[in-house]
Amino acid sequence: MSETQPALSLRYSLNLEESQDGFALATFGKKQLTRFITPLVSIGIIVWGFYLGFNGVGRYYVALGAFFLILQLIMRYWFLPMMFKRQFVKYQFGKSEQGIELFQDYAEIYANGRKQIFNYSEVQNFAIGKLTYMIELKNRTVIIIPKRAFAHAADQTVFENTFKK
Repeated sequence: MSETQPALSLRYSLNLEESQDGFALATFGKKQLTRFITPLVSIGIIVWGFYLGFNGVGRYYVALGAFFLILQLIMRYWFLPMMFKRQFVKYQFGKSEQGIELFQDYAEIYANGRKQIFNYSEVQNFAIGKLTYMIELKNRTVIIIPKRAFAHAADQTVFENTFKK
């Protein structure tokens, strides 16, 4: 990679589906196991209630576990996506052009007409989703790049190899 010319330069606007994919990567846990910890705890409470006996105090544990499980399902699959969609439409995130340029030792990101430079050592987490890539910096800045922004598979390989540790 050259210092004067970027090795890779991308410009893109995110659509709703790509934003939701990146948001899921950033919020619901980077590892697949962490997504299922709270539902498993709720199921464990239900099983404990059946173990104690449904006729006695166990029925309260079953009801509590079922309530937690239903609440988690509603939050994850209805409420959070609905709120995300409202914010996306309200603030018109899809209409703002964003971009990233990769250089030898650093990268430049463009959003809302502003440029920010970060070194590759500042990358805390890099995740690959169905539609997007998510880069999280140590200062908690999250960058979402859609896979459709890459013109060639070689560009995508350069991008992935830059951020994989």
